[in-house]
Amino acid sequence: MSRPTLHRPSPRWQAVLVALALVVAFSGGAAAKGKYDAKNAHRVDGKHAVGSGASVTARKGRLVATSPKTGQLPSNIISRAPDSLRLGGYSHRAMSAMTIVPQGVGHTGGATLDSDGVTFSPSAGGEMRLGVVIPPDHDPKAPLRIDVVYREDSPGACSWSVGTSGLEGPDSDTGSDIHNGGWQFPGSGSGYSGLVTVPAGAGSVHTLTLTWPFQDDPGMFVQLGLARAGGDAGDTCSTVSVYGIQLRY
Repeated sequence: MSRPTLHRPSPRWQAVLVALALVVAFSGGAAAKGKYDAKNAHRVDGKHAVGSGASVTARKGRLVATSPKTGQLPSNIISRAPDSLRLGGYSHRAMSAMTIVPQGVGHTGGATLDSDGVTFSPSAGGEMRLGVVIPPDHDPKAPLRIDVVYREDSPGACSWSVGTSGLEGPDSDTGSDIHNGGWQFPGSGSGYSGLVTVPAGAGSVHTLTLTWPFQDDPGMFVQLGLARAGGDAGDTCSTVSVYGIQLRY
C-alpha cells in the first residue's frame, strides 16, 4: 500500500505565509498600543498635569505647569530650599560679625595710637572708645559681643587691669534716650572691671571677649569704652597692644 505524498509549499508561498503571520501579530500589538496611547493622551509618563493656579492639595502627585503670564512656577512650589538659611555652608549666626579697625578708634590718657593699633601703657592709665550702629539683620534677643585681639609680650603669666564702659541709644521716637552701661567680662556677672589673666609666652596674641548685657534694636548705636588702670598693684603685664576688634551680633 502506497503512502500519500506530502507537498511542501514553494519558497515563494513560504515567504507569503511568514509575512501574513507577522502582519497579524504586529497589527494586534499596534492596536493595543494605540488604545493605550489614546487612553493616556492627557498624561505625561503616566502622570496628570495641573495648571499653575492649582492649590497645593490639587497638585499633589501631579505635574505643575508654569504660569502663562510669567513662565514661572508658583512661588510656593517648595516650602524651603535645602540649605537656604546658609551662605556658603555657614549659618546666619556664624556670618553675623563686623570688623572694627582699631587704628580709627578714639583714645585718651596713656592709650596711644600707632600703625598697629592702640597701645596701653602699664604705668599710665588710658582708654580707647568706639561706637557702632547695630546692623539691620541683628536679632534683638541675641547677645552682642566684642572680641578684642591684643598682644602682650611678658615672658611669664601676668594680669592687666581692665575697665569697661559704654553708651546705648536712642530707643525712643519722641526724644533723646541715651543710657550708660558697661560691657561684661567673661564669667563676671554684672561686673564691669577687673583683671584679665594672660598665660605665659612671649609675643603671644590673645582675645578678650566682652558681652553687652542689654537688648538693642537694629539702627541703634552702642559704644564701648575699654580702659587700663595705670598703677594698679594687680596689673603685672607689660605693654598691651590692641591689633583687632570684631563685633559679633
